[in-house]
Amino acid sequence: MTVKPGILFIAEPNWDSPIYNTIVKDKFQVEHYDLHSSNSEDFLDALKTTFNSSSKPLSAIYGGFMGFNAVGGLTRGLLEDERFPSDTLKCVVLCSRGVNGIDFDAVKEHGIEIYNYSDEDEGTTINGFKTIAQAGLVSDDVANCALWHVLEGYRKFSFHQMHLRKTGHTFRSRSRAAGEGPESKEFMFGHTLTSLEIKSPRGRKALILGLGGIGKQIASKLQNGLGMEVHYAKRSCDPTVSWPFHKLDSLLYPHLSQFDAIVIALPGTPETRHLVNHEFLSSCSEELILVNIGRGTIIDPEAISEAKSNHRIRHLGLDVYYHEPEVEDWLLEDNETATITPHIGSGTKNNFDQSCEYALGKALSCCFP
Repeated sequence: MTVKPGILFIAEPNWDSPIYNTIVKDKFQVEHYDLHSSNSEDFLDALKTTFNSSSKPLSAIYGGFMGFNAVGGLTRGLLEDERFPSDTLKCVVLCSRGVNGIDFDAVKEHGIEIYNYSDEDEGTTINGFKTIAQAGLVSDDVANCALWHVLEGYRKFSFHQMHLRKTGHTFRSRSRAAGEGPESKEFMFGHTLTSLEIKSPRGRKALILGLGGIGKQIASKLQNGLGMEVHYAKRSCDPTVSWPFHKLDSLLYPHLSQFDAIVIALPGTPETRHLVNHEFLSSCSEELILVNIGRGTIIDPEAISEAKSNHRIRHLGLDVYYHEPEVEDWLLEDNETATITPHIGSGTKNNFDQSCEYALGKALSCCFP
């Protein structure tokens, strides 16, 4: 009798997934474990209790969007614990692009494949199910988030909305936003705040740090949606695009002052850690709108806090944070010169469902080549 391989879900999939409810349930022995209310010892004990190499070999782990973050990552210590079935595990599939917390050297030594989400991949068709239904979906969703933060940096719509909700009066809300007293009768057009002028993004220069699928979508939206002049910076020139290129190294610093919007669309790696530091920020325009949809560690927190307190940044827009999931108090309190979203750049139902199908497709392809 053929033993079915096991698949462990440490995050909830799309329960309505056609692939999950047919092929996965048919081909795998399916187990679910709530990793996010656990710790590494409980997790390892559960693995030892649930799986064994003879009757239920663990072949795949579905990590969802958070992967192994709740237990400190997929570390060498975890992989080499005698309770972890690294001898049978073939792959870990993730719904997110991010692969933070995975020890790739250790994973490679044990012959385990890691698959993260890519909507530039054409995907695969399994029993008639296409694992990528709409290429570029996550890039477009994240780019929309970046576009909102950039636009907020110029127009401050959410700041005006906050005052309108408080006053219920269009004249008074504009006066409040401009720093006038609550009883002011003076008409305010809406073009000034307490310390800033409201500006149009049209014709202004934006620099994208990184030009992968998300970076290209951001560049296109800023150019075609907001009428901005777009440049990009990365390690090497991309011959498929016509936007002006800047090499992503210290030679970029003398060019930074020409940009009043910079969007970070880079992965969080040792090479990009604290890329935006004191030297970087001191080279930028004092009217800088800085938006980060990459990873929180790319920005040195001390450098950005100092630049903000010295009024060297017009606006800071963040969807990712240095101490995530915690957000610094000074960011929470700044309604006028900062916009914050809780890491929801790709958070649409469309992307949740599609990335689940993609991850399941990769697990099937790995275990049943």
